Amino acid sequence: MQENAAFEDSSGMSHEKIEQARDALMQLRTLYISVNSQQDSPEMGVSPFIRRDDGLYIFTSHLSQHVRDLMAQGAATCMLCADEAKSQNIWARNRLKFAVDAIEIARDDAKFGGLCDDFSAAHGPTMDLIRNFGDFHMFQLVPRDGVLVLGFAKAFTVTGSDFAIAAHISKA
Repeated sequence: MQENAAFEDSSGMSHEKIEQARDALMQLRTLYISVNSQQDSPEMGVSPFIRRDDGLYIFTSHLSQHVRDLMAQGAATCMLCADEAKSQNIWARNRLKFAVDAIEIARDDAKFGGLCDDFSAAHGPTMDLIRNFGDFHMFQLVPRDGVLVLGFAKAFTVTGSDFAIAAHISKA
């Protein structure tokens, strides 16, 4: 891991500013998810999420191909991306892309009900409607590693469920 001074020297950003930008992305309400299909082509979706210390959670329907592929493979790539309208430069939108392991949370798991309640609190009453739909599944997404992009020459590797800033990417 680079020291704070190394981040500042190589990227022109303080470690504190990098973390603030990362944390702003974590305040988004939806994430993009991509899973390779059995034919090895990407299937994509978008899902509301909630964040907990042990990762992110999504509640989504297996009627979508990417969810069936997620159930089969247990791994995906996700992205949080800043709003185009709020970005200074469309070519350098702030974004966080990360690989995850996906663990399905069974409906009879002790934490399932609490997670559903947390989704309702975070995203409103639709969760109360879809909570008992049989085609919906709760997944814990456990981040492994990824890349945080905050502009030109401002990309950083991140690790773990807390998206710890590991290094400034300064070479290909």
